[in-house]
Amino acid sequence: MTVPRTPAGRVLPVLLGLLLATGAAGAWWLDGARPVPPDEIARADAWLRTEAVLDGPPLGSAPAAAREALRADLARQLEALGPAPGERERAAVREQRPSPADAGEPGPSASAALRVSAAALAEDALTAEDPALARVLAAAAASRATSARQLDGPPGPDGAALCDAGSDAAPGADAAPGADAAPGAETAPGGTTAPGTVLWSALDRTGYLLEALAARAGAAPTGGVPAELLEQGREDVEELLEVPAARQVLETDPGLPAGAYVLPDDATEHPGRAADTAARDVQESAAHVLGRGDAGARCWAVVALERATGLRAALTGEVDALPGVVREDTTR
Repeated sequence: MTVPRTPAGRVLPVLLGLLLATGAAGAWWLDGARPVPPDEIARADAWLRTEAVLDGPPLGSAPAAAREALRADLARQLEALGPAPGERERAAVREQRPSPADAGEPGPSASAALRVSAAALAEDALTAEDPALARVLAAAAASRATSARQLDGPPGPDGAALCDAGSDAAPGADAAPGADAAPGAETAPGGTTAPGTVLWSALDRTGYLLEALAARAGAAPTGGVPAELLEQGREDVEELLEVPAARQVLETDPGLPAGAYVLPDDATEHPGRAADTAARDVQESAAHVLGRGDAGARCWAVVALERATGLRAALTGEVDALPGVVREDTTR
């Protein structure tokens, strides 16, 4: 004989269904109401700016050969920035950024558009918490700034640096060693943070090499490197070793070895190759600091990355899409 169901037995499944539906709706609402993290806003903004330059009218003003190379570089940078942002991230960018990236990049020329986007990406690279994001943002910024200078052509203006690392007012310039360090920053013995040590050493080695090559260059034989390019590179290194962040590295680790480096065996026969290798060393060291340093150290690294990328472009005629960043180092 079938036992009749009580009223409570009939109502319980309905109540459980209502509770589950209400919980799902509440979770969806809470997820939509939760603030978008700053790193996600920076990534979305960079993605949208990159897309705007890639598809915008200014890029069409570049010479055909340069335009194709720029499209390839921007596509590589877009890939490294990860998947396209969702509507939630796009809305956060529109709300929080003074110039919504999806409105397009200002500027009548390709070089102007590249400079504007480079400055925005470099600024976000100084504060990004995710090391991979900081490296990709700074690398893309250095690449675009270098490409803009190439498009302007000699004697075009160099334009403002992506970050004023030489100023005592630079981000983090007055901070004590170890202060405001980024998550995952290296710690030297004694508890002080010294993420810039690797960059300081790379710059010191590069300065020694460039000075030696410049002294040997003279009138620069066929296939060699112009002495003025080597001299400019040496002056850039000298300037970078005098900024507050570099002095802070020495204060943290005064025992750093300086000078007395041995030139590569093929430096005399292939000065361009030796200089290119040294500049790549600076790029990789700067990328290392960008994932670990505080804002002051990152500013220094951004400028070093930009200068090294410019030197390599002058040596080879090509601009790295993501200088110092390995293919696996993306924001996905």
